[in-house]
Amino acid sequence: MLKKLGILGGMGPLATVTFMQKIIARTPAHNDQEHIPMLVSNVPQIPDRTACILNKGPDPFPVLKQGFEQLQQSGADCIVIPCNTAHFWYPRLTTNSQVHTISIIDSVVQEAVYRKYRSVGILATTATMMTNMYQGRLAEKGIDAIETTEQEQQQVMAGIYAVKAGNVAEGQKLMAPVFEAMLARGADAVIFGCTEIPVALELQAQTRPDACLDSLEILADECIAWATADEHDLVA
Repeated sequence: MLKKLGILGGMGPLATVTFMQKIIARTPAHNDQEHIPMLVSNVPQIPDRTACILNKGPDPFPVLKQGFEQLQQSGADCIVIPCNTAHFWYPRLTTNSQVHTISIIDSVVQEAVYRKYRSVGILATTATMMTNMYQGRLAEKGIDAIETTEQEQQQVMAGIYAVKAGNVAEGQKLMAPVFEAMLARGADAVIFGCTEIPVALELQAQTRPDACLDSLEILADECIAWATADEHDLVA
């Protein structure tokens, strides 16, 4: 029996659907039955993660914990969260958990190491940037992190919320120049460190894949590798 993948999503809903599409498109399946079973919690009412970290909104942890436990009780063999900022609560969510989990942050950093990048830019929410979720792990691996300027960060946040509102074209217009600026400042590639960003910068990911570290795509590949691994290859 194929292992069941649990997805704690809704942050935002379009990013969750895009993540599922990437898993389906990249799975080496020949028919319906060979695709990965997915249990999905797509609850957009989870309080805003960035607002909470910036002390401007309620704590999303109780709702995240509820969704995590529901997926576990529903039979998920592995749970992933296709939201970078939500990984601020990842240690609390996974402590003492009996289910396998895969971190989107760790997956992206491991991919940067695999590609032997020496310097990467980071496009992410203000909260993700402030909490150094990527910068700290990159530094541990000897990789330099190029951060946005204040003006660039404002553009990125405006672009992220444009995508959340369904205006993907506006998100692309706002974030594409920041992507180019980071490459111009010496980044080997740019981390799409918010799951709305791959939606907006789909063209860049398709035409310049070596310059993009798409967190959704990388997590999708990790999920496929987990789901298709032989039982004795799994690490709990």
